[in-house]
Amino acid sequence: MRRVLPFCLLVCLPLSAQVAPIPTATDLPGSPFFIKKTWYIGGPGNWDSLTLDASAQLLYIAHAQIVQVVDIKSGSVVAEIPDFREARAIVLDDTGDYGYVSDGPAGDVVVFDRHTFKIKSIVPIYCSPRSIAFEPRNKLVFAICGAGGAAAQPSPAQTQATATHASHPPPNPAQINLSGTSHIVAIDATNENVLADIDIAGDFRSAASDGAGHVWVTVGSVTQTRLVDRTPVDDSFPPRIARLDASAIAAAAQRALEKQPTQTSPAQPLQIDWSQEANRASLIRFLRLSSACQNPQGLAVNGKNQRLFIACEDQQFVVVNATSGNLIASLVTGPGDDVIGYDAERGLIFVANGAGYGSLTIIREDQTTDSYAVVQNLPTQERARTLAVDPSSGDVYLVTDFQGADVSKPGGIGTLKMVQVPGSFQVLVVGP
Repeated sequence: MRRVLPFCLLVCLPLSAQVAPIPTATDLPGSPFFIKKTWYIGGPGNWDSLTLDASAQLLYIAHAQIVQVVDIKSGSVVAEIPDFREARAIVLDDTGDYGYVSDGPAGDVVVFDRHTFKIKSIVPIYCSPRSIAFEPRNKLVFAICGAGGAAAQPSPAQTQATATHASHPPPNPAQINLSGTSHIVAIDATNENVLADIDIAGDFRSAASDGAGHVWVTVGSVTQTRLVDRTPVDDSFPPRIARLDASAIAAAAQRALEKQPTQTSPAQPLQIDWSQEANRASLIRFLRLSSACQNPQGLAVNGKNQRLFIACEDQQFVVVNATSGNLIASLVTGPGDDVIGYDAERGLIFVANGAGYGSLTIIREDQTTDSYAVVQNLPTQERARTLAVDPSSGDVYLVTDFQGADVSKPGGIGTLKMVQVPGSFQVLVVGP
C-alpha cells in the first residue's frame, strides 16, 4: 500500500496537465472570409456610411448628393434618393417605415419613406451633422454635429420640400460650432420636432444605440480658450466616450416645454449650453479612455454584455466595459481603421481599414471568457473604409472605387491629379 500513493501521484499529475485550457477567442468557426462578389453600381463623388435593412434585404449607401438603395439579392440599384448637399450617415427606425439621413453641409436631417424612397420631410438643425443614431425605446433620433462643423444654407430642392414638423428658429451663427464645441440634437421621431439642442465641449464623432435607452458617442480631445478676468485660460478635454440617456433628455425637454407659454408656436426645443462648463450626469455620462486609444473613431455596442468596441486612429482596437470604463482588450487592426460592425449572433466584430492597400480586420468575441482575438486580416481595396453587416447571413458589405491619373490636363508627372475612374464605384460582398 505504501507504493500506491507515489504511483498515483506519478499518473495523476500528467492527467491533470492534459485538462483542456479555458477556451479563448482564437479560432474562426467555419471557413475564412473572402470577397465573394463585386457589384459595380457606378455613381460619381465621395461616399460615407452604409446601412443595411436585413428584413427588406436592402443596402443604403450615402454617396455624395444621393442615397443609393441596393438589392443585396441581385446586386442592382433599385432606387436613388436625390437632392442632398452631402449625404453622410443613414439610420433606420424600428417600424420599417422611415429612414433618416444626416445632410451635413445643409444642416439638416432628412426623413425618407422606406416604401416609396421619397423624401417625407426635412428637419433643419442648423449645425453640420455627420453621425446619426436611432434610439428605439424613446423613439428619438440623435444627430451629432462634431466640433468645427459649419452648416451651409439648404439647397433649393430642400427649401421647396414640404416639412411636416414644427421647426425652431436658427440660433445666432456666432454662437454655434464654437472652437472645441459639438452639438447633440435630439429629434422626436413621432412628430419630427427638435426636442433638445445641447452645446457641449469635445469633438463628438461616431454614435451608436445600445437598444436599452442609451446612445454612445466617441469623443475626440479638444482645447478651448476662455477669458477669466480678461486673461485667456485654456481648458483641455481628453478623448472620452459619452453615454446619452435618452429617457432623461426626453424628460428634461418635456419639462421645458411645459414651462413655455401656451401661445408659443412652434414649440421651442430645450437649449442646453455645456460648451464651457460641467454637465449634469443624469443626462450625459463620460467614460475616460485609456492610453491604448488616443483618438477614438468608429464605435459598436454589445448592449447585452455592456461592451463597447472602439476603433482608434492609430491602428488600435479596444474593448471597454460600458459600466466601469475599464479596458478589457486592446488589439492591432490596420491602417485607416474607421468603421466597426458587430455581428452579435456569431460573435464577430469587423473593422474596416481604408488606408494602405485596404483590409478588413475580423475579431472573434468569446462571451464566456470575455476574450477577444484577431482571427483574420482580409485584404480588400484602398479606401474601403465603411461597412455594414447583414445579421441574417453574416455577410459584410464595403464600398470603394478605382482611382486613376487625370491626363486630360497639361502638366508634368508631379502635377497629375488622381480622380475616380468613371463607373468604378463598387460594393464588395465579403463572407465565409
